Amino acid sequence: MSKTKAQAPDPQEPGSKTVNDYAEEYQLLAEEELPTSLGFSARLNLLWDLSGAVPPQTEGRILSLLAINRAWKESDVRDWLQRDVLPPRLEIRNMVRFLVSQLQDKQDPRRWEAFLIYGAPIVPSPVDQVMYREDDTRRNIATMIFAQITDKYQIPPSSYDADRVFQRCMSLMHKFNIYELKDFQPGHLEPFRNYLFPGDG
Repeated sequence: MSKTKAQAPDPQEPGSKTVNDYAEEYQLLAEEELPTSLGFSARLNLLWDLSGAVPPQTEGRILSLLAINRAWKESDVRDWLQRDVLPPRLEIRNMVRFLVSQLQDKQDPRRWEAFLIYGAPIVPSPVDQVMYREDDTRRNIATMIFAQITDKYQIPPSSYDADRVFQRCMSLMHKFNIYELKDFQPGHLEPFRNYLFPGDG
């Protein structure tokens, strides 16, 4: 039984593209530099937080990173941690391998690398709920969110189980990719209130 080869489209046929058409389309779509990876700094700081290798951001994190790798420049480290600037790919790979090796549970460095660069929902978060809840930084953020919601909506302490609502707050932060307090936007207040206090209408 003979097989027929798929024929290349005739450049003269209506609607077909020529090599020059593809070349022009390529140039139109090409970018001159990589776009900013929004949220990269928050995700990178999250991994540094979870590793426990350096102090919090407000307590000398940048100086600690410079001590870990003396080849890094302070301006570059500030860009990585504060301005969503990606390090060179080899630098990201080595940083992630180091940080993941500090975590208690076995984690996949490749998944973390992809998550740092692209974020959720493109790459599902590798942070499990237990790890997230045990992180003191995230717990402090949850406390501030909890306090902000109960104050704004005047929800009395006697109307809820504080521990249960706090854990629900941590879970929702995880789902909304809230890694820093600045990630919690005014638009989050209503959905958080409805999820944490479903009986208060």
